Amino acid sequence: MPYLCDLSLTNSNFIMKRIIPVIFLIISVFTGRLFAQNSDITCSLGFTFEISDDKSWGYKEPVIVDITPGSPAEKAGLKLNDIILSVNQNGTYLKSYQTIMSWFNQDPHTMHLGIRNFRHAFKEITIEKDCRHANAISEAQLAPVFSFYSLEDVQDRRFLIPVKTTVNENALFHNYRTFAFSPSDENTRHLDERINAIFIRALGDVGLRYDPSDPDFIIQTYYSYESNPMYKPDSPTYGSYQPVWRFDTRSNRMVKLPLYNPSEAVRVDDIAYNLEFGYRFYDRKFLEAGDLMLIWESEVRERLSSHYDLIDYLEMNLPLLLQKFPNPGNKSFGTYHVSYLKYNYTGIGYNMNDLKTVVSVDPGSPAAKAGVLPGDVVVNIQGQNFDHTSSQMLTEGYRRFIAETMSLRDKNSRYTDSNGFKDCMFWDVAQYNAVSAAIANNRRYKSAFSYLFNFNQYIDWSTPVSINIIVLRDGNEMNFAVTPQITISSHILAY
Repeated sequence: MPYLCDLSLTNSNFIMKRIIPVIFLIISVFTGRLFAQNSDITCSLGFTFEISDDKSWGYKEPVIVDITPGSPAEKAGLKLNDIILSVNQNGTYLKSYQTIMSWFNQDPHTMHLGIRNFRHAFKEITIEKDCRHANAISEAQLAPVFSFYSLEDVQDRRFLIPVKTTVNENALFHNYRTFAFSPSDENTRHLDERINAIFIRALGDVGLRYDPSDPDFIIQTYYSYESNPMYKPDSPTYGSYQPVWRFDTRSNRMVKLPLYNPSEAVRVDDIAYNLEFGYRFYDRKFLEAGDLMLIWESEVRERLSSHYDLIDYLEMNLPLLLQKFPNPGNKSFGTYHVSYLKYNYTGIGYNMNDLKTVVSVDPGSPAAKAGVLPGDVVVNIQGQNFDHTSSQMLTEGYRRFIAETMSLRDKNSRYTDSNGFKDCMFWDVAQYNAVSAAIANNRRYKSAFSYLFNFNQYIDWSTPVSINIIVLRDGNEMNFAVTPQITISSHILAY
């Protein structure tokens, strides 16, 4: 959540007063995609769609533009850019947003979608609605609220890539299934083969298939990498610019790169290299052999602060560039929004008005298997007291924790989150033991919710397999060993 990233002591006092209201904010945002069955129960699907005006992809049909991490939609296999052809066997073409939404409540427990994407001309999927008490707040929602325990595992970040895109609106991209590459020059064959391998991997992830014998479209690439003759390593402004972070789809981590922010003015003396890369897709499905019709082109021009091998650049950035295909959004620029969430899932839903009370337990979840029941009152988690009758006590402890552990963070990892807070930082690896000791200080921090990130050594140095949860049930104290599931959700929106 944006309120927890600015580590300055002055701002933390203001920010932390908003921790508990943030919980309510999450609920209100989340329930924007909920469908009420009665006054006590709400059912979630977890996706957002828009009626497409893109003539090349889902024209006048609903297209998936966002998926909630850990939601029923994600579990059912729904993907970004999927075109919804039907809802509960009702066709969506030329239907209004309101009409389509009205079909969502036809069944209280499930919804059937017919979708189209690169893998399937038509596929029906069933989404099992997540129905729970209206006051329940899930661990997937709590993890961002308490993200300060592990900014490494809860990230909401935005970055820019200076990619320019040209699209032939007469092309219907859902008709394309296979691709191949134009012939390489002998002098660049080795490099081209390595670049082609990245295309094969990235396009394969969205359902397109490499088929040199009968491709639907041909890929042509061009590139240049040149040193800047005006570069001065002793320039007084060199090194004074904001660091550039981008998302590595191979490791699901943000990585700092030797690039300049495309929106930042940079002195020519400070640019060590200029990199240019572009690719074109040419139709081969609807034209005679030998004829070429450009259906897509993307080109990126980057300014480098130091040497960055072209293949290394493309290994990370080409999959990001291809995120703009087939729904380009802004054709002059690329904005990328990364939502990454990794947390311990037990299946407990807490009462947002009284966090110590369990109001729901997901069927078949680790907590359900261990024996935790709705109505249980949590008094201790993993040795941490769980007395949250007063939200003020929880807020004050968390505020102290942020202020007093500032020195344990790695200033070299500083970044700005998607809401503009500039002082987000990871834990210093050399201080992991000290972080663990600080979080274990039960009297000062009331840090029971740190169990959401208990798989990290800086939360619990012993990294336990199971989490010990003590509850009160009918006045009796009961002890449960819950083996949580590490849940990971990673989403990139490119627009």
